[in-house]
Amino acid sequence: MIGQFAAALETCASMDEVKVLFKERIAEYGYNASACGAFLPTDKGPETHFFFQDWPPSWIELYVSRNFVAADYSVAEARRRIAPFTWLEAKAERILSRAEQDIWDTAIAWGWTDGLSVPIHGPGGYFGLVAMAGKEQPMPLSLRMTLHQIAFLTHERCRALIGLAPVADPQAVPTHRELECIRWVAAGKTDLEIAAIMNLSQTTVKTHVDQVRRKLGAKTRSQAVARLVLSGLS
Repeated sequence: MIGQFAAALETCASMDEVKVLFKERIAEYGYNASACGAFLPTDKGPETHFFFQDWPPSWIELYVSRNFVAADYSVAEARRRIAPFTWLEAKAERILSRAEQDIWDTAIAWGWTDGLSVPIHGPGGYFGLVAMAGKEQPMPLSLRMTLHQIAFLTHERCRALIGLAPVADPQAVPTHRELECIRWVAAGKTDLEIAAIMNLSQTTVKTHVDQVRRKLGAKTRSQAVARLVLSGLS
């Protein structure tokens, strides 16, 4: 069954095709809404990037207008968990804030009495998430494992379709001198100031910073600093 699903995913040439396939598959298990995405590092902090979302348009509008994203406890739980979890399981282990309770009550009013979140963690601080909403139901280990595999394979296909790598080439490890330069950038120093501190030319400093930026897969210096922090190299 999983092999057939994986084979079908490989034939999907667009996000819409992936969404339809995923939607059809999870519907077999009682889920009627879903989303798949990642939280990508930027110079202003992690930014939500949806590969696809299959929520009713009116729910998305409500979610945005009431800023539910800022208090969505399922996302907060996914950041600190490795294994898939139901929303009721997470709810039972925490005291919901007023804002979190509001999201939960609203979801129930929409008919979603439970859901399943599948965290996707990778090297360099990569964090993705697949979420599906439906009715409360028994969650035996076999079902949890099946949904975990379906979600993981779906996320990977989405990532492959847009060419998104969790991190830059693992072999492209910044040198000690490159790391020292980018750490000074993180401290707010200019190339000229770093050159004086490290007894290097300003051109050499710029070269080191550009090298580590490329190795971290960042487009800007600020983004490189953000990825440095997420990678644990800072």
